[in-house]
Amino acid sequence: MRTLIILTTSLLIFGCSNRETSSRLKNDSLQATNEETLQKNIDILNENIQYIGFIDKFYFSNENEVYIELYFLKNDINADEYDKIVKLTDSLIYEDDENSRRRFPESLATKYFDLRGLSKLKIYDNSNEFVSNADFVRVEYLNQNISPVFIAVYKTEKQIKADNCYGISNFSGTFETTKYSITSDTSLTQNILTKIDEKRPYYGLENNGTHLYFSNSDTVLSVINSENFAYIVLTTNNDFKVLYKSSDFENVSDVKIISMTNNKFPYILTRNVKPETDVMWDNLFYYDGKNYKTTKRQRIE
Repeated sequence: MRTLIILTTSLLIFGCSNRETSSRLKNDSLQATNEETLQKNIDILNENIQYIGFIDKFYFSNENEVYIELYFLKNDINADEYDKIVKLTDSLIYEDDENSRRRFPESLATKYFDLRGLSKLKIYDNSNEFVSNADFVRVEYLNQNISPVFIAVYKTEKQIKADNCYGISNFSGTFETTKYSITSDTSLTQNILTKIDEKRPYYGLENNGTHLYFSNSDTVLSVINSENFAYIVLTTNNDFKVLYKSSDFENVSDVKIISMTNNKFPYILTRNVKPETDVMWDNLFYYDGKNYKTTKRQRIE
């Protein structure tokens, strides 16, 4: 009987020990996986690639925080996929009658969103003056009246009061010397529309042309809207060339000329809207030596 009791006790101790060991191994494995995921996220956020994009503020918040809209890793997301990703959010950050902010799990963020190079931003105002540094905090789902979006939230050094700011990642803070002046010459806009046989746009965008007059040159670079399309046009005394025409219906609602060049012409950041709709998006343009083209996901590689 004593032998049986000892044997039974030994088996119980051995079983408990095995379970504890198994549990410990699982916890160690989970911790290692979490650490690997965290390190992967850090590596992607710190990737040496430049992002340029508009900075948005939470109008319902007075905190030192701003956000940018994120791109999905997949180029096309259908409604069912989108809803499934929304359901992955795990906690409520803020809610009022019209808006809510929900946290997206850090462990899943790089699986669904393009976070390359987004660790830190330098923020500039409409006059290209430095406003603040900004550090990445987390990914969120912002559910608002017009258009819910997934966003990257940033902590700033102070409250950002200026409107129409933009941010640049992996940037030294030194712009190239500006060799042009910027105007909104409505007469020139109309002259260009006449040359390309286009009508003026409506809904407040009819005078939204932006023209860059290059110093010591007769060269003018123009960003204009027609009734249904956006154009980037090069004009000289002896030449006229369309460098970009939107392939689909598109108007530019805001434009930033970035004092960084590619093939001697500046990068151009635009906010765009599909005429007579609420569909909006951003573009970053670069000059390839012959035409202006959009960068992929607003990155400079």
